[in-house]
Amino acid sequence: MEYIRLETDSDGIVELIFDQQGKDVNVMGLEYEQAMSQAVAELESMKDRITGVYVRSGKPGQFFAGGDITAMLELDLDAGVEKKEEMFAGIMQTKALLRRLETLGVPVVCGINGAALGGGFEIALACHHRLALKNVAVGLPEAQIGLMPGADGVVRLVRYVGMQEAIGLISTGKRLKAEAALEKGLLHQLFDTEEEMHAAARAWIVANPQARQPWDQDGFKIPGGSPSDKDDQAIQGLMFFGPANVMTQTRGLMPAQKAIFAAVVDVARVDFDTAAKIEARYFLSLLLDQTARNMMTAFFVQMNALNKGASRPDGYEKTAVSKLGLLGAGQMGAGIAFVAAKNGIEVVLKDISLEAAERGKAYSAQVCESNKRIDEDQAEEILSRIHPTADYEDLRGCDLVIEAVFENRGVKATVTRESEAVLGEEAVFASNTSALPITELAEASVRRPNFVGMHFFSPAEKMPLVEIIAGEQTSDATLAKAFDLAQQLGKTPIVVNDGPGFFTSRVIGKTIAQGHNMLEESVDPVLIESAAKFNGSPVGPLSAIDEISQETAYKNGLQARADVEEQGGVWEDNAASRVLERMVNDFGRKGKVHGGGYYEYPETGKKFLWPGLRDAFAAAGYTELPYQDIKDRLTFCQSLEAVRAMQEGVIDSVGDGNIGSIMGIGFPAQTGGVFQAINAYGVKAFAERAVELAERYGEDFTPPALLLEKAEKGELFT
Repeated sequence: MEYIRLETDSDGIVELIFDQQGKDVNVMGLEYEQAMSQAVAELESMKDRITGVYVRSGKPGQFFAGGDITAMLELDLDAGVEKKEEMFAGIMQTKALLRRLETLGVPVVCGINGAALGGGFEIALACHHRLALKNVAVGLPEAQIGLMPGADGVVRLVRYVGMQEAIGLISTGKRLKAEAALEKGLLHQLFDTEEEMHAAARAWIVANPQARQPWDQDGFKIPGGSPSDKDDQAIQGLMFFGPANVMTQTRGLMPAQKAIFAAVVDVARVDFDTAAKIEARYFLSLLLDQTARNMMTAFFVQMNALNKGASRPDGYEKTAVSKLGLLGAGQMGAGIAFVAAKNGIEVVLKDISLEAAERGKAYSAQVCESNKRIDEDQAEEILSRIHPTADYEDLRGCDLVIEAVFENRGVKATVTRESEAVLGEEAVFASNTSALPITELAEASVRRPNFVGMHFFSPAEKMPLVEIIAGEQTSDATLAKAFDLAQQLGKTPIVVNDGPGFFTSRVIGKTIAQGHNMLEESVDPVLIESAAKFNGSPVGPLSAIDEISQETAYKNGLQARADVEEQGGVWEDNAASRVLERMVNDFGRKGKVHGGGYYEYPETGKKFLWPGLRDAFAAAGYTELPYQDIKDRLTFCQSLEAVRAMQEGVIDSVGDGNIGSIMGIGFPAQTGGVFQAINAYGVKAFAERAVELAERYGEDFTPPALLLEKAEKGELFT
């Protein structure tokens, strides 16, 4: 068996070793199925001659990655009854192999030497005793890609930790460090080295010849109670309020969480074998659901490709920044400084005065204090790497400098020239900007091939994305270094080409514009904001502007107008500029930071829409539009703008667009991103609906040529 080796020692202990050939990690697919079936059959034939089984990986630092998502994506969503029955039988076969292993009649121990997630952790849960190296990650993260565990992970976890704990862990897809898993009873012992773990596994097998799973022993009861405990108020409350809570939290957009809750309760009602069938039915229903298809495509296939450097220029060795310069110690610069220092990079944090730079470092101290995962010693170490200064000379020796100053061309040009005067020839200069063209900003540089855009999202210490922008003269070597730094900071980088608003800003700008259009059209703002949330967006377009601040958005609009006119163009007035001008100048509603904008922010209680909005924009009464039109206007405009950006060469990768739209600007996650949303809707049907919206609501919805071309050819965005 190439995938699984069985090695028996002199004590009769069999090592079942996973080592899938040609793969960096072991995965649960057809090859696993065949190898595991053969291995279990061989173990059963020799069970009277062996003393125990030790399950481990033959790959250093890698245990088991989980299910084969690529194979899952090849399944037919429109499969008929016969095909579905075949799929169900295959799922049950996978489950049966682990059930046969845990009821073999000899102790079965698992040694986890690397991440055990999804199917890998389900294998571990089927073992009587679980050992692991310190700091490895374990868990059942399937919910994060629209699925749920399908190899009895739900069944076993409920029986290990109870319904309440299982729902929390499975529905969030939470990954646990080994130490946390030990506290919850999901692991039994931790070790520093594999040698220690192997020795402990053998010792436990010898000491526990009668080992069995808790649920295979007489008198077993699910921890915390079962649905049949009618007098247990906690259990009954969970069952009564749980479904409503799930719907409230997911707005009905995440089928996985709904299925997980139902499965947890249902498997707790019945015996193990019946529970296995129940889990299989829920799992198959999700496997054939479009939402799971969207999320698997984005968060597994495309995310893995990004993490492996799909958008990074080829032919350049991986680099690491040891000394990073930050220009501007405001919230953005200070946030980036914190992230860099946390990841072991020495940071020079420069501002116009030492006092301002010190305030930036103080912001990092506040972030450390509010992060429960950072203890005092770690905080001290992080802060020791941040060196505030007002002197450009201190940037000498920096591998890369990021400017995070005001969105003002003059200021950015000044700091570029002053910094390059002390930087080495190979140093990279990156501009953190959300919209200003990188090619224009690079005009202030004497080394334009070394100039690149790095658009961080606020707050930088929390937001996971970095949009890297290549100017016309940015070299591939510079692009590769910026990509490497983003990954060094623990961020997910996407790469785009230069253009007004780049990718993320121009795409999110469309939904914000539609929010303003509808406000000016006298559409009820409650419907605008709720439509965004029921689409799956974290906030509505009006709330988003409140966070940015109306004043900032208004000034950006004035700058955009000046830029157009300076270049000889004609500025086209729009609803956003008109609404913002009235909000700032007529009503003094300048945004959350200024006390209120479209929303009021009471000192106690939740924010609420400013009551004056009706008199300001709908004095004659609200305009009634179909709610579906309101919802579609907020998402279609973004996907259509993404297609335009691809048509214009601003973005080349569908994966970058999907991940960037979800992680950077909050496009509904269940859609799989701006391009996958089109695929899921049906490219032709999407184009037809866009034409309808264009006829009613304007040219923002006119289908681009690229969309029409793909619709005609029956092609997807891949």
